[in-house]
Amino acid sequence: MIMGAVLLFVPHLILPLFDLPIGQPEIWLRMLGFVLCCSSYYYIRSAQTNNLEFARFTVHTRLMAPVDVTILIGTGIADWHFFSFGLVDGAGGLWTWLTLKNMDKHAA
Repeated sequence: MIMGAVLLFVPHLILPLFDLPIGQPEIWLRMLGFVLCCSSYYYIRSAQTNNLEFARFTVHTRLMAPVDVTILIGTGIADWHFFSFGLVDGAGGLWTWLTLKNMDKHAA
């Protein structure tokens, strides 16, 4: 949610971290920020309602994030600075998968 809010309201703070030029307007970053805020809302509400199926579904795509970013970097579409995004999302997916696996083991 924090990253989404930063991208939505002050995207120029993020671009220098990735050696990307600051241009006007950074509409794509603001839209990404909005999408991240929406996704965060889904995660928060799902956790509050103990919706484990939603959490399981997120694992599938989040584990693919490092693969996707690696392909984008390997084909020259994205700069290597973006790899951290894939790593963070992939690590979160792995953490979610391990947590769910542990919950299932204790429920059985």
